[in-house]
Amino acid sequence: MKNKKISRFLMLGGMMLLPHAASLHAQSLQTLQGEMECGQMLFKQPTAITVEMRNASADTVRITGVETSCGCTQAKYAQDPIAPGATTQITVLFDAKQLGHFDRVMRVFDSSSELPTEVLMHGQVVTKIIDYTGEYPHKMGALYVDADALEFDDVNKGQRLVKEIHIFNSSGQNVTPVLLRLPSYMKTEMSPRVLAPKQKGTMRVILNSKDLHDYGLIQSTVYLGKNSADKISSEKELPVSVVLLPPSLKSSGLKRANAPRLSMSAREINLTELQTKSKAKDELVLTNTGRTTLEISKLQLFSPGIQVELGQQKLEPGMSTKLKVSAKGKELRKWRTRPRILMITNDPDNQKVIIEVRR
Repeated sequence: MKNKKISRFLMLGGMMLLPHAASLHAQSLQTLQGEMECGQMLFKQPTAITVEMRNASADTVRITGVETSCGCTQAKYAQDPIAPGATTQITVLFDAKQLGHFDRVMRVFDSSSELPTEVLMHGQVVTKIIDYTGEYPHKMGALYVDADALEFDDVNKGQRLVKEIHIFNSSGQNVTPVLLRLPSYMKTEMSPRVLAPKQKGTMRVILNSKDLHDYGLIQSTVYLGKNSADKISSEKELPVSVVLLPPSLKSSGLKRANAPRLSMSAREINLTELQTKSKAKDELVLTNTGRTTLEISKLQLFSPGIQVELGQQKLEPGMSTKLKVSAKGKELRKWRTRPRILMITNDPDNQKVIIEVRR
């Protein structure tokens, strides 16, 4: 007869939606934690999870059965009567036989209703427990994070690179952190998927460079939301920068000996005058000390607020040119990203040059 009690599943786009029974019918037993975030569990090591439930009705009830959505969990519970307002505990033993994230549902039947109370359970089975403790200096809405920008500086076509953002939930409610307006060449994985109040977790941001089409600097902006419906605002902004390297200029010893050679008077621009003045400027001298034409194919800025002027884009052997840089402090202070300049050349030893800007 128990099959008559099992709640109906709704299918949408290949996903199984598990409606909480309490939303369909007032249940006597209710969970104190809401959805259960089980956190990390070690692979093939049984883990006990305690679910606390309260009798929210005016009548005494007792648990008559517990079912789980897969065979990898077992539940133990007391069959004693539960007085109105009293609590009881259900211990779920999870065997953790499969690596990765999991979503399970536990259905608790009681003597007052034909419908079960459904408890959704989430977690991750891992080979090693990761400690999420650390510093979280940047506030983004209700979330604190340890990074305020995402920088992928040396990317070769075809690579799959990962950056981690450690997140602390300072709010009083569960959140499901997500990056809003994520570009098509990136995706994220959150562990644990839901953060309870005062809980910490890690978001893995994955870059698929095969989806990038032009070498040089690619920039976008994403926003850290507490859920997918969160509003976008400047305080939740995470600038993203990707430097896709051009194909390596491989050559024989003879060709390399005849290659162009970039020589620079310095590798940084000094704009420290901005500490006392509203404007500042500096310049570098670029010289081709090689034997063939030096080409500067790209000159890109990581931050707005900087103006650059390059005298010559192509330099014959022995020629020099000036790279002039100026900035207004008011404009530069608006941006979180480090002020830098990217230069792409055909010098096989200096295909990518990053010029730091001191301010």
